[in-house]
Amino acid sequence: MQTSRWRWAGALVLALAIGCGGGGGGGDDAVVDDGGGPGDDGGGGGGPDAAVPLPTCQLTCATAADCASGPAGGIIDADNYACDGGRCVWRGCLSTQECVTTYGSSAYTCAAAFGQTLATCWPTCSTADDCANPQVPIFGADNYACDGGKCRWTGCTSTDECVATYQSNAWSCTTRGGATTPSCWPTCTTPSDCATASAPYDADNYACDDGACVWTGCNTTAECTTLDPDYVCE
Repeated sequence: MQTSRWRWAGALVLALAIGCGGGGGGGDDAVVDDGGGPGDDGGGGGGPDAAVPLPTCQLTCATAADCASGPAGGIIDADNYACDGGRCVWRGCLSTQECVTTYGSSAYTCAAAFGQTLATCWPTCSTADDCANPQVPIFGADNYACDGGKCRWTGCTSTDECVATYQSNAWSCTTRGGATTPSCWPTCTTPSDCATASAPYDADNYACDDGACVWTGCNTTAECTTLDPDYVCE
């Protein structure tokens, strides 16, 4: 199996973005901040009323070592993965020390918090001010609660925050898809307004739903292999 530079960089950027309040992404384009870890937004829900999971680009494997994409001791090395049915499944952080190693800061803890069943890395705090990144409008102190000593993002507070963050009027602060936390969503008139140059995220991978870009999943494995040859669309 290849361990490409893209895989390592992408996994760590995603972990840092979600854990530190650095931005969203994920399959549905909403900006979220729900604890650090690769693929936190990519799994399917449980229960009889859960939405059908979207097809996403899944990393294939023969062993857990094929899934590892970071240095030993962090949250994305081999012991943080299972190779389940030939697909990589992230198992969460295993210790606070892994989070400290990954983020280079002692102000992190490994916990399953705020309704999550998978342990992820959370910034620690005494007040909401400890969570804030004052240079990013949607990650100010008024966008966080310090809940049980961990930073919990409470969402965007206005469309103006989203516009200021992305320096574009094509964003809106809204709550969608059964979520309880308002997030920044890109706006659209047609799916082409949502498209990027990446094959799994071009116009045929989006719907423009009530004026907001909604990612509909990958369409083919060929799309996924443009990111990494070891990916399949499932």
